[in-house]
Amino acid sequence: MNEKVLIAGVREEVENYIEALKNAGLQPVVATEFPTKEGLVSEDFAALLLPGGGDVDPSFFGQENCGSRTIEKELDIAQLHMADVFVREKKPILGICKGCQVINIYFKGDIIQDLENNVHHQSFQGQAVKHKAVTLKDNAYYEMFGGDEIIINSSHHQAIDRLGNGLRACQYSDDHVVEAIQHESLPIIGTQWHPERMAYSKHIEGEADGTFIFEYFKKLIEEN
Repeated sequence: MNEKVLIAGVREEVENYIEALKNAGLQPVVATEFPTKEGLVSEDFAALLLPGGGDVDPSFFGQENCGSRTIEKELDIAQLHMADVFVREKKPILGICKGCQVINIYFKGDIIQDLENNVHHQSFQGQAVKHKAVTLKDNAYYEMFGGDEIIINSSHHQAIDRLGNGLRACQYSDDHVVEAIQHESLPIIGTQWHPERMAYSKHIEGEADGTFIFEYFKKLIEEN
């Protein structure tokens, strides 16, 4: 099995993702552009991981800036380009936090640029935010987590609004923010929360086990 996964990000900012992929028995490679000839996708890569980060430039989903911040437009361009290549190749993609939003934008969805409440924001009184989520039936996340409420983490101030073409919502928070998505026909999944911070040795009893996400991603790679 080809175990190489391309992480579309900056090396110093993706250590948790690298660790989680390695724990899943996969081989992460970090780049902000394809390390191959221009216009050519390396057959070395089995899948793509779109990591968390700042906000996507709202021009990519047809809006003016009304709350977006920490924008890195060149990285947005690179990530959307990489998503396009892997979608066309029908290879697995995992998007996390910003990466989940990038997937939605790629498929012509849009984003709530600034949530009105602080339930989902990165920290509250110095503590990481955690809250409940409900998983809908008949999707990959129900296979992973079942129908019980789970406790997930939160580190974002934006969220998916209109879902992109071919995407379905799989998990919702109590205040109806989309927490996970899946493509209807392609091997593509995404989480608004951060499973890499809750996986393997980082998992805490009583909270969602992010390990399930990476093991499912590995399964997609094996089956592709």
